[in-house]
Amino acid sequence: MQTRIPADRLLDAINSGRYPFWFPNGARDLALDYFAYGTDFTPLALSATTTNAIAINSDSAFFILAATLVETFTDNTTFMAQRPLLCQLAEAGGARNFFNTPLHVDNVFGTAELPMVWPLPKLLLPNSTFNVQLQNLEAVARNVRVAFHGFKVFNFKK
Repeated sequence: MQTRIPADRLLDAINSGRYPFWFPNGARDLALDYFAYGTDFTPLALSATTTNAIAINSDSAFFILAATLVETFTDNTTFMAQRPLLCQLAEAGGARNFFNTPLHVDNVFGTAELPMVWPLPKLLLPNSTFNVQLQNLEAVARNVRVAFHGFKVFNFKK
């Protein structure tokens, strides 16, 4: 049986210094710091599939809490209303995909105004690589910028 913790209690626990149930015991009392990892697909060519790698720093582990995506025309001045993109996320070391099939980006990413908060934080170990693959379903090139928001855990013990 899973224990569900309301989001407001989880945020209160993080803000007060108490650790939530998913935080590794070995990492308690270590330094936490907000951070965002991002990657740009500029441009993402028409009808193309492109994979970008994000290298996680060797000095800290990273917990992903939320994800955002900003999509503009290639002139960077006009936001696109529709987001006809599929995405797949994977840990490069184990070649482990996050999804059984590429998902529409609206299932994974929110906007800068309303980030997609993930139901459970995802841990990425120090010195690992995280792959982001986007597939443009439209015959129009676009600029796509994605970001993963969360926090670093310094001196993380494996």
